[in-house]
Amino acid sequence: GGPAGDLFLVVEVQPHRFFKREGNNISCSVPVTVTEAALGAKIEVPTVGGKARLTIPPGTSSGQRFRLRGRGGGGPKGRGQGDQFVEVRIVLPDIEDERSREILREFARLHPGNPRSDIELNQEGSRDGTDR
Repeated sequence: GGPAGDLFLVVEVQPHRFFKREGNNISCSVPVTVTEAALGAKIEVPTVGGKARLTIPPGTSSGQRFRLRGRGGGGPKGRGQGDQFVEVRIVLPDIEDERSREILREFARLHPGNPRSDIELNQEGSRDGTDR
C-alpha cells in the first residue's frame, strides 16, 4: 500500500565444511593415497551438483590443482557457470609393520633424490637466518 521503491536484500552464504566459493568457482581439497598419486588413478570427487570423475595423472604432487570445467557456481542473474578446482592432498598410510618399512627403504634406495635441493640456505643453515 506504500509508494513504489527499491528493495535491497543482503544475502549471507554460510561457509561449507568441504567446498569454498571463489567468485563463480568452487574449490575443495581431496585426499589421495601415495599409490594413486604416484601411479595415477581415476577417482570420484564431490561437486555441488553430485559426483564427478577426476583423472589423477601419474606423478601427481600434493597441492596440485585440477579443474572440472562447468562444475562451479552460477554467476549473478544466471550468467556464466564457474569451474570447480580440486586440490590433491597426499595422505600417508599408517606404517606399523617392518615389511612396509623395508619396502619404503628399498624404494628410497632405488630413487635417491632430495626434493629440497633447490632451496637456497644461508650459511647458518636456514632460509632467513633464523632457526625454527
